[in-house]
Amino acid sequence: MKSFSDFVNENFKDGKNPQDKGDSARHGIPKKASLETLDKIVKQGGRKGQLAHWQANMRRGRNK
Repeated sequence: MKSFSDFVNENFKDGKNPQDKGDSARHGIPKKASLETLDKIVKQGGRKGQLAHWQANMRRGRNK
């Protein structure tokens, strides 16, 4: 039986490419955003708000 990697002609077996932007970058959240900025973005809602909420929690140490 052939594996998935036999059909794909790329170096990355998970299908992700290093040049692709991350989810936060695609939604316009700055990498070095302050907690205050992230809290403002959280209120916008949607996927951008979810990502900002996650980042703020991780920076505050609530990652469990």
